[in-house]
Amino acid sequence: MSELGGLAGLLSGKQAPGLYLWAIPGATRRSEVEEAVGRAGWRPFWLAGQTVTGKDEFLAACAEAFEFPDWFGHNWDALTDCLTDLTWATAMAGYVFVYAGWQALAQEDPETFGTALDIFREAVDLWQDTETPMAVLLPITGSEDDVPKLPMLS
Repeated sequence: MSELGGLAGLLSGKQAPGLYLWAIPGATRRSEVEEAVGRAGWRPFWLAGQTVTGKDEFLAACAEAFEFPDWFGHNWDALTDCLTDLTWATAMAGYVFVYAGWQALAQEDPETFGTALDIFREAVDLWQDTETPMAVLLPITGSEDDVPKLPMLS
């Protein structure tokens, strides 16, 4: 699993779950990540955000990626409620949420992106000391001009 960068350390417990930038190796496929996460007993979620440029699109993409229940209200409070509940999404060891393509929202709607990071941070903090912690990973390739000030998954 070393070919998946710092993900191995996260899944093995050597690195604490959190909100991270993740230097994902260039040839890594989504299926490889999901398989590695699942093998370790974590529940993978993948948001393909390459075309998500606003709040409504982001909330809809989260609802789909996280498989939110029908009662999800498509607003910030509902996102917080769902991410701090997850009773419909069982996991043995934890939750890994990969937000691929986050750069589109960060560039087009920085305020919405900032709010999303705040909500992810809150959810990660809430789950941190439980039997099923949460990690949110923002993949980077190294060619990004402007990345958020987040720790790097290493």
